[in-house]
Amino acid sequence: MMILNITPSRRLSDWQQALTSNEKQLQVAAMRALNKTARWARTQVASKTAKELSIKVSAVREGLVMVRAKQSNPQSVVGLSKNSGVIKAKELGSVSQNASGVRAGRRQFDRAFLATMPNGHQGVFRRRGKARLPIQEVQIVITGKMQQAMEDLSNGPAMKQFEVIFERELRYLLRAA
Repeated sequence: MMILNITPSRRLSDWQQALTSNEKQLQVAAMRALNKTARWARTQVASKTAKELSIKVSAVREGLVMVRAKQSNPQSVVGLSKNSGVIKAKELGSVSQNASGVRAGRRQFDRAFLATMPNGHQGVFRRRGKARLPIQEVQIVITGKMQQAMEDLSNGPAMKQFEVIFERELRYLLRAA
């Protein structure tokens, strides 16, 4: 008769402690993966919007806000800031006035002009009517394009990216332990 005697090398309390540490590592991996996925999503939204409107990515990125996940609040959010809806023409690149208007970066704004306000603010302006005043600063509205890019990401690619990053982070933490 053969007897197989199995005795764990650790005590059972040690196993429970090891399982608890793995649970903590799981939470840390999820938190890291959430933050990295949010950062990836912010980059994707900014680059897609900038490419569609042919403007600088940095101008679009300023309008995106990212709330990072913490252990107390395991949720990361990428959203539009309150000043994200418009980009002033001056921010599109170097501005120069020509006969037909103002060129800012690669865009041409006809019937516009460069001006410095009494408070020192410089910008690209257009007259609202035929009179000298009122004038209005030239802006590009990008809210719709940014929302469309966010919807496209939330339909699937963001979750796939989270799964890939989560597996990578979990492997890293379990290997390091």
